Amino acid sequence: MTNLELNELVENIVARVLQRIESDAELQHLLQRRDADDASATPASADSVSAELAGEQALAKKLFTERDILDFSRTRQNTLVAAKSAIFTPSALDAARAKHIKIIRK
Repeated sequence: MTNLELNELVENIVARVLQRIESDAELQHLLQRRDADDASATPASADSVSAELAGEQALAKKLFTERDILDFSRTRQNTLVAAKSAIFTPSALDAARAKHIKIIRK
């Protein structure tokens, strides 16, 4: 299997999982509850506050898809700060280039 085929396979799997999550009301509820718990338990760090003031947005995600980048582009910010270990699908990187979004890994 070539790298291109592997990337396409991973993107297809991720898309199917996301579609399943979006169509399952119980999963949506659990994810929203988890996100709310995470947001209330994690105070903003000085880095994330200064990043937002500089037109950047720090996102604590492990996997970024094209949809994530397109959603991010609607925030009108031009720099996305991600963890060094974050994974970007090839289509996510293409979307970031097309939308002129700079990706910084910290």
